[in-house]
Amino acid sequence: MLFNLFLVEMKRTLKNPYMLTLILSIPLAVVAVAVILFSSFSFLQARIGILNLDTDPLSRLTVGVVMSMFKGGNVSYVSTNYEQKLLNGELQAIIVIPKEFSKKLYAGQQTELIFIPSPVDLQVSTIMYRTFRSLLEDLNGSPFFDPQVIRFLFTSPGYPSPKLSVLDKEEALSFLSILVPIGVFLSTACVLLAIVSNTFQLDEQSRLTEIYITMNVNSFTYTVSKILTYTTIGSIISLLAFLAFVFLNIPFDLTTTLNLIVLNALFHACLGIILSAVSPNTQISALLSVAVAAISFYFSGSVVPVSSMPLLLQGIARNYPLFLINYALRKKQLFSMNPSSDVKLVLSYILISFVVCIVLGSMRLRRK
Repeated sequence: MLFNLFLVEMKRTLKNPYMLTLILSIPLAVVAVAVILFSSFSFLQARIGILNLDTDPLSRLTVGVVMSMFKGGNVSYVSTNYEQKLLNGELQAIIVIPKEFSKKLYAGQQTELIFIPSPVDLQVSTIMYRTFRSLLEDLNGSPFFDPQVIRFLFTSPGYPSPKLSVLDKEEALSFLSILVPIGVFLSTACVLLAIVSNTFQLDEQSRLTEIYITMNVNSFTYTVSKILTYTTIGSIISLLAFLAFVFLNIPFDLTTTLNLIVLNALFHACLGIILSAVSPNTQISALLSVAVAAISFYFSGSVVPVSSMPLLLQGIARNYPLFLINYALRKKQLFSMNPSSDVKLVLSYILISFVVCIVLGSMRLRRK
């Protein structure tokens, strides 16, 4: 019976032109809006940490020059225990000045600064990295890094500027990479909220509810079939987006990403069913789905920087399921860290929403 109900729900959804239009158009619209927003990001207020590993006596002068490149009062020195500041979003990036930096600089040799981004607001870190790298490339060969300029403020050309690198994480800071959570997770969440939030209303309009009651369909089976159907649809949408990014050579941890895809689809399938269950008609369900989609857009952490929110909203965002899913992906991608703590919290949200979904779905079937 469960499989038959699953097939009925799947066929009804995929044969509905309106549903297909939403499935195809919403991901494109969400990504397009994100691209427009990213183009207007300002990083001048971003918080940057400087880790100086250079023990040369001249390093103090050198570090002063490096610090002067990063405008504003949001630049601070950090110790080697900087990782937690990146993980909690206190800093958007760390600039590491390696050992013998000053020695190589004063010898006219190629130098390198290491850029370490935060996984919290990776979109901001990406813009910072690419802008600073471009700046350093433009200064290459100019007198700016001539030691005589640094010491006595007069020039002598030919000294190379430092390169800015992110070690082996270059692809993670590409423009396409910051679109991954939007294309894979956020767009799927918006699609599911749009097509699932009126599922009970459509059943009632097409008299399927009456048929199921007449057939003595178990209310648990009825609701679970909907959860499985829309979780499958959401997972397929995310997988197609995931394959597109893989084709574009964006690095992923396969196991982590696939697990997060299923969790994201499952949670938002349950959430959409809950919205439908509490809505008296399709108009209210549509309004609720738009409102929740807007909240998800804001709190996902993939479009609006979490660090720019008021402290209260930051606390909400850091515990929002969609943010946790995006954050788990970034932690694995940037630091190769096990995101089990974030996944466990997401699973707890899924368990709660699943139970609520079953209860409300059962009440909806018996209402007639």
